[in-house]
Formats: sequence, structure tokens, C-alpha cells
Amino acid sequence: MATYFIFTRKQRSSALLLVFNAGLTFLLYVAAHKYLPDLTSDKSALTQLFDVLDIAIWVVEAILLGLALWFWLENKQIRVCVTPTMLSYFDPTFGDVSWQVKVSDITELKQVSDTTQEFISNLIVLKNGEKKQLMYGNYRGFDRRAFFDALVLANPNIIVPESTYSYKIQRPSWAKRIRKKFGLDE
Repeated sequence: MATYFIFTRKQRSSALLLVFNAGLTFLLYVAAHKYLPDLTSDKSALTQLFDVLDIAIWVVEAILLGLALWFWLENKQIRVCVTPTMLSYFDPTFGDVSWQVKVSDITELKQVSDTTQEFISNLIVLKNGEKKQLMYGNYRGFDRRAFFDALVLANPNIIVPESTYSYKIQRPSWAKRIRKKFGLDE
């Protein structure tokens, strides 16, 4: 069977990124100890700040390096695949999210930015109203335009965003009422 789009990535690339972040965090910690004393004359505040930093750095480093080790050893594969009949998604990062749907059941791909939670969602909307979330925003090298084009090739009736980064802003109901009251509706 033909494959219109496929994206795969092993978790080891995430592990390397976490190790890089742990190294950068430690460098910032060292830089804080070296340069902050020259920037302030309030030694009491500086002592309190360093008391917190001296504890927090080890917690942050342990978390980053622990996750890196877990990803490195687990090394499962993230996979997004579009064929003429199916869209399949597997993301083992947190909880082994795995699902597949018939492309003919997909009506729309939505990119939503929720202003109340400052969270961006990428949703597949099905004919029955069900929504499936895709986390491809986290994947370095994921070609959104190729993904959108593959979905449209498999099912020309799917509504996809015009731009690869066009997010619809989702506001809470009280904000919608205020915007309407002042004539600011979109």
C-alpha cells in the first residue's frame, strides 16, 4: 500500500536534547554564582537566592538527566503515517498514545490556541464529533505542510489550515461576551 506521509523519530534524539538542556542549565547556574554578586549590593537577597538555587539546581538536573536516561534506554519510536485509507499515530513519550483512524472519517484538522491555558492543540476532528490530539508541534523536523498535503491527497474533503502555523484562538465564554459587548468580535 502506498504511503503519502511518514514521520518517525526515536526517543534518543529527545534524550540528547535533554542532556544538552541539563548542561546549559548547569552553565547558567555557574554563571549566576560568578556574575550576580557583581550586579547587586544586597548581599542578604543574594544569599537567599543562592540558598534556593543551590538546592533547585540538583533537583532540575536530576529530573532532566533522569528523563534523558529513560528516553535513551527506552528508545521507542514516534510515528505518524498517512496512507490512502488510514492515519496512524503513535507517541510513546508519555503514556504510549496510539490510535489510527480512517482518512475518510476525518473532517478537519484544527490548530487551536487556548488563551486561558496558553496551550496550543493540534486536533483531528472526525465525522462523529470525536477529536484526536496530535503532538507534532513537539517534533523537530516534522513537515506540517507535507502532512496537510498528504491528508488532502488521501481525502480531498478534509479541511486543513491555510498556513502551517495558523492557530485559531479559543477564548473563554466570559471573554467572548466582553468582546461582543465592545464590538470586538472577530
